[in-house]
Amino acid sequence: MSNIVSVQFTRFQDLDSDGSPNGEPTLGYRIYDDYGADYNNCYDSIEEMHEAGLTPEGIFQFIDENHDPFCMTARERGVLLNGRYIPPRKTEDEEARPC
Repeated sequence: MSNIVSVQFTRFQDLDSDGSPNGEPTLGYRIYDDYGADYNNCYDSIEEMHEAGLTPEGIFQFIDENHDPFCMTARERGVLLNGRYIPPRKTEDEEARPC
C-alpha cells in the first residue's frame, strides 16, 4: 500500500563527533509518509505517549490535532502504528469535522 502514514515510537540519543552517546536519551515518535516527515522527542515515558493519544484508539485524533499535513491520508488509508495497521475509522463526528 503506497503513501500510508507511519508512526513509529523512537528513542532519541544525541551523539558526539565520534558517534558516542552524549546526554540522556529521550522518547518520542517519528511520523512520515511518502511526502513528508516530522518527529517529536519530548516524552519521558511510553505511558506519557499513550496518555497523549499515541494508541490504536487515539491515533487519528492525535494526528488531527498535532500533524495536520498527515490528517487526510491517515483518514483515507489508515495508519501504521509501530508496524501495526490501524484501518480508517470514520464516525459522523469525524466526517463533519475537516482536518
